[in-house]
Amino acid sequence: MPGVFEGIPDQGEKDEVISQHEDEEDECRIRISNIPAETMTTHRLLTWKHRGNEPWWPKIEAYAHREYDHPFVTLVGPRGTGKTHIAFAVGWEWLKQGAGVLYYHVEDLLDLLRRGYSLWQKGSSDSYDAIIDFTRHTNLLILDDLGAHNETDWAVVKLDQIVDYRYEHRKPLIATTNLALNRLPERIEDRLSEGVLVQLTGESYRKKKGRSHG
Repeated sequence: MPGVFEGIPDQGEKDEVISQHEDEEDECRIRISNIPAETMTTHRLLTWKHRGNEPWWPKIEAYAHREYDHPFVTLVGPRGTGKTHIAFAVGWEWLKQGAGVLYYHVEDLLDLLRRGYSLWQKGSSDSYDAIIDFTRHTNLLILDDLGAHNETDWAVVKLDQIVDYRYEHRKPLIATTNLALNRLPERIEDRLSEGVLVQLTGESYRKKKGRSHG
């Protein structure tokens, strides 16, 4: 008779199965996060050209390791100064630690919500409710280019609902914007101003790169 343990995987095989399962979970989290996969190696803390040179850098590093006093971080500065790089870098660190992350360019998120809202008006609420629920409850939400969207009353209300929910429940949020905070809707400005404000200055890296290849 075969032994009772015959066919049961040994510890090495178990470890391989667990590792494969973890890899699948990681891939799923990355896909759901909406962070472009090609930025996994390019947009990291270690690839930030000026890491450690700015007074606010220790706060970003701490936040990347999920250590913070306030859950909101706002990156402010002209286009091309690295706001999205830093946001992605933090997002990748959170993903590496097993946290859920959701990234959206704000206009893309609003387009998605408009489509979902249109379906909701026709009696189908699943997609709209799922999007809103995800933006509220994911471990880290990244809203890129806040203030660059078409600022209708509806858009302001939707963004305010998302930001306010995360504020009230102390859910981490990173926002990037080209605008001074006082040019954002008042309630959103009020919520963001309580968190960490990172001011990026200087010339666009993309313009510099273009000149260097000219």
